[in-house]
Amino acid sequence: MLLIIRCLLLIIMVVFSFYPARAAKNEGKIRLEVFPDRADCLYQLGDTAVFSVNIANPGRTSRPFLLRYAFSEDKARRLEQGELQTTGGSIKLAHGMERPGFLRLDLLLIAGADTLRQASACGFDPQAVRPTNILPPDFQRFWRQGQAELLRIPIDATLRRVTENEVAGAKRYLVSLACIEGSRMFGWLTVPEGRGPFPAVVHIMGAPGGIHEYRTDPGSGYARAGMIILALNIHGIELGLDQEVYEQYQARNLLGGFPFSGCDDPYRYYYRRVVLGGIRAMDYLCSREDADTTRLAVAGDSQGGGLSLLVAALDKRVKALTVNVPAMCDHTGVLYSRPTGWPHLLERENGERVRRTSAYFDGALAAGFIEVPTLMTVSLLDESCPPTTVYAAYNNLKGPRWIYRYPGVDHPGSFTQERSQCLIKWLKDTLDSQEKQK
Repeated sequence: MLLIIRCLLLIIMVVFSFYPARAAKNEGKIRLEVFPDRADCLYQLGDTAVFSVNIANPGRTSRPFLLRYAFSEDKARRLEQGELQTTGGSIKLAHGMERPGFLRLDLLLIAGADTLRQASACGFDPQAVRPTNILPPDFQRFWRQGQAELLRIPIDATLRRVTENEVAGAKRYLVSLACIEGSRMFGWLTVPEGRGPFPAVVHIMGAPGGIHEYRTDPGSGYARAGMIILALNIHGIELGLDQEVYEQYQARNLLGGFPFSGCDDPYRYYYRRVVLGGIRAMDYLCSREDADTTRLAVAGDSQGGGLSLLVAALDKRVKALTVNVPAMCDHTGVLYSRPTGWPHLLERENGERVRRTSAYFDGALAAGFIEVPTLMTVSLLDESCPPTTVYAAYNNLKGPRWIYRYPGVDHPGSFTQERSQCLIKWLKDTLDSQEKQK
């Protein structure tokens, strides 16, 4: 018994012997936090958003720190900036908005040798945001021409079974489909085991678009949910080759600048073949006996989200849609001191010909033709796909719609397994509910 007590005392002494060192180690650490005074981060025009800026200064340093702040309209238009001296504690910064959109506060704290950055954002009447781009009068005719061109080309599908990275309870294939201008679309097809018919999804990935395969395979989640998934590589590059082939593509930067290729002519623009390739993927799924052609969907992230909006707008076989932080929305925002979605096309070149092309490939404009249930996500600190551009698309949707807001999340943080699972579950539940209503 005495030995046990001695051991316990020794453990306690060892634990407490480390405490002062840890406390001393953390004593000089500065923490910077910021959040608005409304939990939902939503305000009305005429309101003032009050941000609490908390500077934790455990060392209670008396030397003042320099805090620089900047309010902007989604980082596109500077509204106010300044700097102040502080030794820590809580500071209130407030601002409003004069038009619908998102107010962003960026902070830079200089504390001796340490530099800390933090940001927060909130929406002002975001449901009133509308696209700045103008729908071309021949938008539908332009795309009908492309679809007619596609119809004259046989699908010519080839499949090759692959066993690497297999999904439990499913089979995986490499797929090749004929597309316009003698090109082909390649992708990964994952099919649940069983007779089906299964709901089926075309998934379009984000930039750069997959040279070899998905960095994180979206097929597993869809297949586990009981859906066929055709995950498209947008570049027309054959899949399943030796890794050296794809390393050469990357080393030689053969895809560099693809989002701007042919952007002065809508018929030559890089994404025309990609959008029609998404429709060709739908053609292929409809040809499969194990696919339920009454439960077809399209999904995408970032670049793939913008392209999914275009495919869903043009292909009425699509019955549901999920888009995670869609890019390619409201290309002309920059002309109105508003943000634009990736690839920020007109920030690079805004000549009349490029502006004309942008309107045929604007996800926010295409949303006006979508009448099926749609779930969209928006990250309030996203600089690639700013929330103003996402809401320009969301508000233009004509069917049942839902949007999930993620405060404090930037673009890289938008791609998590939890968010993906949420989107997949919603899509499966939506397609299943449509089946029950037949």
